[in-house]
Amino acid sequence: MERADENLLPAVYKEVSEAFNAGPSDLGYLTFIRNFVQGISSPLAGILVISYDRPTILAMGTFCWALSTAAVSGCNDFMQVAFWRAINGFGLAIVIPALQSFIADSYKEGVRGAGFGLLSFIGTVGGIGGGVMATVMAGQTFWGIQGWRCAFVLMASLSAFIGFLVLLYVDDPRKRISATQNASESSEK
Repeated sequence: MERADENLLPAVYKEVSEAFNAGPSDLGYLTFIRNFVQGISSPLAGILVISYDRPTILAMGTFCWALSTAAVSGCNDFMQVAFWRAINGFGLAIVIPALQSFIADSYKEGVRGAGFGLLSFIGTVGGIGGGVMATVMAGQTFWGIQGWRCAFVLMASLSAFIGFLVLLYVDDPRKRISATQNASESSEK
């Protein structure tokens, strides 16, 4: 979902440009502000995944980016869009390192590359799907709402749903590793 979300805005640049009377440099600013906030917030993710349950961190970041994506759909001013894209960068900054850490601990050393390869494949498919979905919806109108705004709401809804599933069903592999280590230490005594 993260790559789909990243590709959402570029897929609807034309419509966003018309909605906010924004030029190419303004649209580039939206991508820059998201990337900038994502970059400076990434160290926080490293701290969070050390101290807290990673599925909770993943869900929290996903909800953050879902909220910001939905909020963009309701914006009436370009600066509102910029603010919510910055919040989107913060959510993505939390998710990406936490997910990489999670993948590293979920796969054994010999097959870890396959885990990261699968993550990359799923991300690429999501990016393509999100871009295509947004492009197809962008020029349409649904229930009197501009299609690009509907695409943002749809992406936010899917993201929130996945965040909810992660929160409910995903276990942190560190818990299994800790339980195994504690059991082996107990049996040695």
